[in-house]
Amino acid sequence: MIKIIDIDELFDKYISDYVYKNIGKVKPEEIENRIPELYVEFGDKSLKDLDGKTPNTFYKDYSGEELLECLKGHLNKGVAVSDFLCEAITGNKKNEDALCKELKQDNDEEFTLYLMNMLSDMNSEKAADRYLEFVLWDYSEVIRELATELLCGFAERVKEKILAQFKDVEESKKVNLTEILSNCKNDDRVFDILVAEFMKHQENIPVYAGYLSKFGDERAIPFLTVAIEKEKISYADFEELRFAIETLGGEYTKERDFSADKTYKRIKNVKNEKLIN
Repeated sequence: MIKIIDIDELFDKYISDYVYKNIGKVKPEEIENRIPELYVEFGDKSLKDLDGKTPNTFYKDYSGEELLECLKGHLNKGVAVSDFLCEAITGNKKNEDALCKELKQDNDEEFTLYLMNMLSDMNSEKAADRYLEFVLWDYSEVIRELATELLCGFAERVKEKILAQFKDVEESKKVNLTEILSNCKNDDRVFDILVAEFMKHQENIPVYAGYLSKFGDERAIPFLTVAIEKEKISYADFEELRFAIETLGGEYTKERDFSADKTYKRIKNVKNEKLIN
């Protein structure tokens, strides 16, 4: 079993020793600027608390499973997780399978987030199906949002699974699936969903117009134009729609009067103040 050691605390002591030895020699701001450099130096220091090993070598000879148990131990005991531990895990491609295996278990939120972020650091797509479960099943919002963010990076990998069940998914989670699909390309089925969701959610134009803009299909311009032509549209929604239209290669030049809009007046006042100053 790997010892649970607060290496960040050891680094704090290392910094304190450095400050003590350099009183009157180095200015406080110079010490602050040197912290990244000192951290690198610290990584190669042999430390008694680490059985004579350095922070860079302390975790070197352990398996992925052992390192993950150590990480879990840190979290359970409230001991800070150092970059050295995380880098020992993510720096070895062989640990990818151990991370994916652990991610399949129902762990607590904090440990799950660590696993997801470390897989992301490794540019791994192996847990894509698990991420989709995090989106579709009853996991916490923070896990669902991170899973959505990660899946946006390799949306094509889960596209078919999303399309197969999109219509049966509860409405509160469709926004996550729509965001993921907006990162796909050249698929009429995806385009139809993005347009349908945009038309259905006119109360949230910035988000859904953004999805159409990201997807990049100019066929969305007529739908965006219908929305921007609405008489009672807010200035904020107008700007989002105009941006989406222009992003897709279109243009909207019609003059509109937003003098009564609170957001418009606030922005105009800020601009006037800058001109005066």
